[in-house]
Amino acid sequence: MNRREFVGYSALATLVASATDLKAAPTDKPSILLPESARVYDIGHGEGRILVGAEQSGGAWWLGSFRNEPGRKTSLHVHRSMDEQFYGLDGNISIWVDGRWHDLPPGALAVVPQGTPHALWNRTKQAVHFLNSGNPAGFERLFADIETILRQLSYGSPEFFAELVKAYKKYNTDMLGPAPPD
Repeated sequence: MNRREFVGYSALATLVASATDLKAAPTDKPSILLPESARVYDIGHGEGRILVGAEQSGGAWWLGSFRNEPGRKTSLHVHRSMDEQFYGLDGNISIWVDGRWHDLPPGALAVVPQGTPHALWNRTKQAVHFLNSGNPAGFERLFADIETILRQLSYGSPEFFAELVKAYKKYNTDMLGPAPPD
């Protein structure tokens, strides 16, 4: 393992360790979560793999591994009761916070406190991979809702966005509009 890989794993371990220190998380038993135990969702031009949800963390936090295809953007949105974290694994995912886009290369961590408007965008020509987590848990269920909406409507269509607004509200999240331009 080279230094860059070690730094990445070290930062990941810190992220997971800080999440497991939350009050409600069951910490009296070790957990081994294999890739095949993840809940896998089509999120439209990408995939979400939820590794830890409310069920595993006692409602304290969630963790997922995500792949976004080139050009995939989220809407500009704000979580009213959840802090969120993003950790770059492969490629550069861009995050909108503080009035501008920031690129997250592998090993970079973004922490977005509740009440902070933000959006994600893969501005590159290749798929990007990143970890996404939040505390408390619950928002991870949105990805199942997105997959359900995609079975009925085209990703990015006005009808899709109308349903997405309703889904966001279920998780105390407000869609503020489209992601800002570059």
